[in-house]
Amino acid sequence: MIMRRELARSAFDGRRLEWLVAIAAGGLALMLWTLLDSAWPWVLALGVLLLAALVGVRRPGAPAAGLVAADVWWLLSVPWWGWCLVVGVVLVAVAAWWALALYRVRLVGRAVAGRSPAQPLVHVPAAGPAEQTAPIPRISARPGLPGWRGRPVRRWHPIAAAAAGVLVLTVGIVGQQLAAAELADRRQAELDQAHQEAFSRIMPHSAASFVQAMIKSIAERQPAVACAILTPPARRDFAAAHGADACEHAVDALSRQVPNGDGVAYENAALLPLPGSATEYGPAGKWLRVDACALSIDPPTAGPTSLGIFQLELTAGGGGGYQATGYTRCL
Repeated sequence: MIMRRELARSAFDGRRLEWLVAIAAGGLALMLWTLLDSAWPWVLALGVLLLAALVGVRRPGAPAAGLVAADVWWLLSVPWWGWCLVVGVVLVAVAAWWALALYRVRLVGRAVAGRSPAQPLVHVPAAGPAEQTAPIPRISARPGLPGWRGRPVRRWHPIAAAAAGVLVLTVGIVGQQLAAAELADRRQAELDQAHQEAFSRIMPHSAASFVQAMIKSIAERQPAVACAILTPPARRDFAAAHGADACEHAVDALSRQVPNGDGVAYENAALLPLPGSATEYGPAGKWLRVDACALSIDPPTAGPTSLGIFQLELTAGGGGGYQATGYTRCL
């Protein structure tokens, strides 16, 4: 009878431990899933559960094993701050468990202290104590976790575990925020690089295309296009050279010089406006000096024939486009 009772208690403790592991692994799996946003470990957990079902395992350890396998997968891909978060949560949970165990011990102590001396603590049946057979309690000398199987919990245990858990959680949260900020900076740098490359690609790729873009914007009365291929210092000098307060106003003034506003005729008259000798090339083509003071406009009365001298430089981003960084008026 005693042996059966011991076996039943051992089986009950084993199932309770399996359920405890399953619940803890499930909570950890939900937290890691939220952090990493990867659902593939759930497939592994389902596979382990199906394998256990095929083998014939019907114990709570089957889902616990699947969840533990999923947790291991997640933990292998989590950064250091993820480990801090996991360890911090575990420490806080252990602290709560120890605090609950200590509270229950205190409740039992108060209940025992509140009994009157006349009340018997142990009920002895009429048959006498000789027929009562109780198992001899086993005292384990091996070190173990406080609060497990009767091992005492001291007052400092939950305090130390909670303090360590909060500290590790704080480190993990700070690490997560730093990682998120670093990721945001990296993405912003990639966006800036892509923007610079796209901007460089739409810029003129030669001196002739630069002059053609200026003539086209004047003919179509689109000052924003002409000013977009000039840097702010070049815009300022360009506006001052034409007696305007802004680059757009200077381009608009040049557009008014087109007779009858016939921009199509002006564009047709400026098919090859820039002579070959009007361009000076820098080393490796990093800069160009474009003399657009005597454009080949046929007939010359179709529109402006003098735009000025532009200093072009390659834009950042590697797209091969040029932008005017300096301007000098024609003498």
